[in-house]
Amino acid sequence: MAYIELQALSKQYTDKKQWALKEFQLSIEKGEFIAIVGPSGSGKSTLLNLLTGFEKVTAGQFILDDEELTEASPKNRNIAMVFQEYALFPHMTVEENITFGMKVRKEEKQIIENKLHWASEQLELDGLLQERPKNLSGGQRQRVALARAIVREPKLFLLDEPLSNLDAKLREQTGALIRRVHDELKATTIFVTHAQDEAMTLADRVVVLKDGQIQQIGTPRDIYESPVNLFTASFIGRPEINQLSGEVLADGSIIVASEKLGLIDYSGNDKQVIVAIRSEDIQLSDNKNDQKGTVHEVRYMGSDQLLSVKWREETLTIRAAAHAEIVVGQEVNFVMNQNKLLIFNNKEQQLRIE
Repeated sequence: MAYIELQALSKQYTDKKQWALKEFQLSIEKGEFIAIVGPSGSGKSTLLNLLTGFEKVTAGQFILDDEELTEASPKNRNIAMVFQEYALFPHMTVEENITFGMKVRKEEKQIIENKLHWASEQLELDGLLQERPKNLSGGQRQRVALARAIVREPKLFLLDEPLSNLDAKLREQTGALIRRVHDELKATTIFVTHAQDEAMTLADRVVVLKDGQIQQIGTPRDIYESPVNLFTASFIGRPEINQLSGEVLADGSIIVASEKLGLIDYSGNDKQVIVAIRSEDIQLSDNKNDQKGTVHEVRYMGSDQLLSVKWREETLTIRAAAHAEIVVGQEVNFVMNQNKLLIFNNKEQQLRIE
């Protein structure tokens, strides 16, 4: 049995027909960093509330380190949670916020001091221990919340969108800090976020949620390169993956915008399909015989630029080099990497083009 077993965990509120979370099935090894990602209303917060015991499970089981916790009270779960809003005591100093839980648990004074020193050093809080939360920046408050969590030495860390209130630079710095502390503690972490870039850069595995149901579980690379359905393909990755209307002919060839793109191994009955391809898998070309389109928008991103290209009745987003001199109205040639084309039928991924 894995360190954590979430077995068909489900939640349905009495006043609603739709399940907030339905048959959430996941095994987590000790020391893993798992990211749960999905849009608002996908079931992320519900999952956290079930794991902490703040809400009752409708069906399913939660097992942590061989201990059944499905019906256990929150105080008996040995789980530490870091909230989006920090949840610090405003009348207490940083030191008092970090040590409060240890004092409630009546840990020895020397142990409390040792943990305080270690946590404040790891999270660069040494010079702030006598400050109160109102005098701290958002990033500093989040570090205090993390320090308070790690000194508890829980069996499981739950992080509820801990970066969402920070600016872009602080998000990157604090995300890297969270991952470093996780690795040093050899902790087991479930990180909930709506930001797919955070999930992809921090996690060992990513769980994609929609409407209370798991869409896909895998490594960031698996999720990005081999999405199992159209939702995952479009939700993960920026800019959003290109989606084109396609038709499969009797000989197995696929037609998009009146162009034959190749042959696919396809056994379905519905010949109308969606062909998806990421912006970096379409290359500009100097070959006049390749596909041709007209640029109607250029977005300079610094490291590269995104072109919106009108191609017959379709519009493509193409990633181009930053130094390429391209202007609106320009005609460009391009070629799609056929090995990267994804075929979807009724939102289920089909085989790639041969």
